[in-house]
Amino acid sequence: MLGLLKGMQATLSHLLTRKVTVQYPEQRAELPERSRGLIRMRLKTDAVNPRCISCTFCERVCPAVAIKVIYKTRQPEKVWSLDAGAGPMLSYFNRGEKPLGLELWPEKAEPLAAPDRDGCLASSLLDANGLSQMVLAKTASRNGVWLSQVFGIATFYDRLKTGAAGKTDEAEPPEIATAVVDGSPSILLANHGAIDPESIDSYAAAGGYSAVNRAILEMNPAEIVDEIAVSGLRGRGGAGYSTGGKWKQALAAEASRKYIVCNAAEGDLDSAKDRSLLENNPHAIIEGMIVAGYATGAGNGVIYASIGNRLALERIQIAVEQAQEKGFLGSEIPGTGFTFSIKVLAVPEALVGGEETALLETLEGKRPAPRVRPPYPAESGLRGKPTVVENVETLATVPWIITNGARAFQEIGAEHAPGTRLFMMTGAVANPGLYEATLDITIKKLADAAGGFSGEPQAALVGSSGGGFLSPGLFDIPLDYDSIAETGGDASSGVIRVLNESNCIVETVRECLAFSASQSCGKCIPCRLGTRRLLDIVERVCSGSGCQGDLELAADLAADIEQGALCGLGQGSVKPLLTGLKFFNQEFLDHVSRDRRCSANKCLVS
Repeated sequence: MLGLLKGMQATLSHLLTRKVTVQYPEQRAELPERSRGLIRMRLKTDAVNPRCISCTFCERVCPAVAIKVIYKTRQPEKVWSLDAGAGPMLSYFNRGEKPLGLELWPEKAEPLAAPDRDGCLASSLLDANGLSQMVLAKTASRNGVWLSQVFGIATFYDRLKTGAAGKTDEAEPPEIATAVVDGSPSILLANHGAIDPESIDSYAAAGGYSAVNRAILEMNPAEIVDEIAVSGLRGRGGAGYSTGGKWKQALAAEASRKYIVCNAAEGDLDSAKDRSLLENNPHAIIEGMIVAGYATGAGNGVIYASIGNRLALERIQIAVEQAQEKGFLGSEIPGTGFTFSIKVLAVPEALVGGEETALLETLEGKRPAPRVRPPYPAESGLRGKPTVVENVETLATVPWIITNGARAFQEIGAEHAPGTRLFMMTGAVANPGLYEATLDITIKKLADAAGGFSGEPQAALVGSSGGGFLSPGLFDIPLDYDSIAETGGDASSGVIRVLNESNCIVETVRECLAFSASQSCGKCIPCRLGTRRLLDIVERVCSGSGCQGDLELAADLAADIEQGALCGLGQGSVKPLLTGLKFFNQEFLDHVSRDRRCSANKCLVS
């Protein structure tokens, strides 16, 4: 079955890249959010109807609004306009039929300022003067890819639209209040406000790059990997995988080239921890990447960051240039034979761009869509080479471990999740902000550090749109990965939104689902179709037209999505709903009861 699907997808790719008329949709602003672009196919009059290979139950409108088929008749041929690209498409042709050919591009060429960035089309398009047909055609020609590939990327990102892409003046995001919780060591926030983030000398005076010196001059790669493994460090990007285990895989892999990728996409709602680290302590990330490169045998690093965080991008670029001037990057460290280089890549904002395999697809010039695993990136990642993908916070922790030792780190905080992490407290607390604490801390203690609750707490959403709800009775459990997972939630990005009596649980679930559905890459059916169906159901409940059967249907569908979605983003999209139904079922029942009440007076049912 898998082979059949792959063959069908290959057939589609051939059809789209060679025999399709592609035009940039000038009317894109009028299309549904995150429309995946328009593809016009000119077919003979008697050609059969195009269909999505993922869903053959309808021919006109896909239930997910991911694929629209609009019939237009132009004699003597038919033109189908498809809002496509969200999923694999397959057009069926009668034997011997062929498309009628491509339309010519406009003769007048527009200037193209996009530099070649190793095939990362999303990054190149940000620098283009515009996204006209000619610009897209030239981008495809210069990068040696099919036009439909460039077009698919240009229409995937909301930020890439007609006009001067990526050049709009936007206000910088507000500064984030930061604090270390009493009793917690400061590993990540120690340099915030204490050093000049644009000075490598200031960082060095605070002990910076001592971890690089110790790792390279006193340890061999295997010893470094063992040190990270013994420390118990787990990835801070959300999944909580063993960092040492990932590095061991990469070290053992034999390849002519290996990569270290810093994932600074940070697309979660309310999350700003990675941005804060890049803005205030950029050299710590670079130092962590150098250590990771030496430990795994990688000589090339990429920092994959969102274009929306301009100050963060500016400071990490300055830090890279300073590290090059000091000889930490770009030249051999004397006596070691080790050379490591880093490239900073700005990409458009997209939640799925933060999924590690979708990130690799983007770097290879494709649309961000998760890969099937195994193989895992540490074995076969960027361009088929072993690749270690680590979150900003994870890499910023590495220098402390190398400098102070694995045992010292292991003794901090939770037994199965040692060390500290950054928690973003939002919502009904007196002082929202970024707090560093050990992973055995509780919501109550974090709220105390944030000045206490505002109003009577009703719930806490842990992990943003990919996390889950906790009831006040669970505010005393530790916030480590395993304890949160036992509740049905996910620690994920470390964002904690506290809800009080003025907030509606059902409406918050609706907000999370709306965000997740809009951010779906569309590659797998459970996420592309399922999240939109769930959103429809919850919107009915919020509007007062829902019934108890809707709640049962939503729970059943959410369980299927959690089990069937391709990546962690799709699987996590239903956690707010499932945990909401688990801990706050009465809230949902009130919305579909005869009285149809919303206790917070947020929904139309009230």
